[in-house]
Parts: sequence; structure tokens; C-alpha cells
Amino acid sequence: MGETWIPLKVSSLAPNGGIPQNVKALVDTGAILTLLPSNLLAKAGVHPEERIPLKLADGSTIEREVGNALVELDGKVTACRVLFGLPTDEPLVGLTVLEQLGLMVDPVERRLVPTQIKLF
Repeated sequence: MGETWIPLKVSSLAPNGGIPQNVKALVDTGAILTLLPSNLLAKAGVHPEERIPLKLADGSTIEREVGNALVELDGKVTACRVLFGLPTDEPLVGLTVLEQLGLMVDPVERRLVPTQIKLF
């Protein structure tokens, strides 16, 4: 299975809240939240609201700031919590955004495809 990279646009929830930013992000179905570099979020006008602990794949724990943003991918837009990464962190799209937009990864074609949302 290969990596799936997608174009993503991030902007502020506030009117006149910054300049929307376009970025190429790795889809990470093992991540819950979307992670974007803090400098990109600042340009988009997204501000941190709190710090939360995060458990990494190696079992260690770190703290990162989180805030709320609008993200757009595949022509669909949703509000979501985003993690403020370091400027060197790769942008990641987490599972929450995919689920909110009704999308899933096609691992063979390495692209996002619609999924049927289940209520049970």
C-alpha cells in the first residue's frame, strides 16, 4: 500500500480572518486529527485555543496546540479541530475530516473516494 497525498485548503472560521492556504497533505487514517504546520495556520488566520496531550505511534506523549479551522478537499468543506505542528512537520489529514466529509482512501488508486455514511 502506498501513500495518498491530496491538495487541501485551510482557512479561518472568522470572516476576514487571514489568507486561505493551499497545501499538499498526506492522508493518515491512523491519525484522528489533522496536523498542519503552525506557520501555515497563522497565515490562514487560525489561532490556537488550547494545548492537548497526544500519544505518538512509539508510545511517547507530547503536547500540541489545537484550534478550529475550515478545511476544503475534493470540493467539500468542513469545520474541524486542527493540530498546530512544527514548521517542519508534514501536513497530515486525519480520519475525523475524512469521516466528516464522507470520504475514504482507495489504497490501490491512492485517492479519496466517497463512502456511505452509516448511522449505526
